[in-house]
Amino acid sequence: MRREAEPSKLDESSRRVLAALVDHPFRPRANLLMERRSDGSWRFVATIPSPTGDSRRNLGIWLDDEHGPSLEFGGWHTHADLWDLDPAIGLRRMLDYLQRIANGEIVLAEAPTIGDGMPFRVIDVCDREEILDELTSPLVSGQMRLLSWSGAEDTVLDDLLPRVTRP
Repeated sequence: MRREAEPSKLDESSRRVLAALVDHPFRPRANLLMERRSDGSWRFVATIPSPTGDSRRNLGIWLDDEHGPSLEFGGWHTHADLWDLDPAIGLRRMLDYLQRIANGEIVLAEAPTIGDGMPFRVIDVCDREEILDELTSPLVSGQMRLLSWSGAEDTVLDDLLPRVTRP
């Protein structure tokens, strides 16, 4: 069961994430909700819909079973404690990454060979080495579609070749 987030019903971790999003640039677009856990407590859940209307590009923020913040973009996700063990720093870094996704710097990679076409990883299009690795990988087709959150930065992997081969 989900309903609008009420800070007084949320645990400390959920309130911390909610507070970080209150003044975030995404706040006007975000659906800030709470979800009942199996133990009866409530945890914070946010969804930031993609302007494209493609639900595969939506951004999600939730608290995992250990009450750690997590970020989802399509079929990919990460946890704040992977960014830093300090909860405040990890959350800030995770939200900075969310902003990079919104700016079109981090995109979903969709390969034609994947069974259902679901994006399976993210690519930093500002990282020349990462793009070169993708372009030269025997497991990846150059026709891999790169899907941005906004849709404005959508491209095909091969189209990035001129960017990474310039001296």
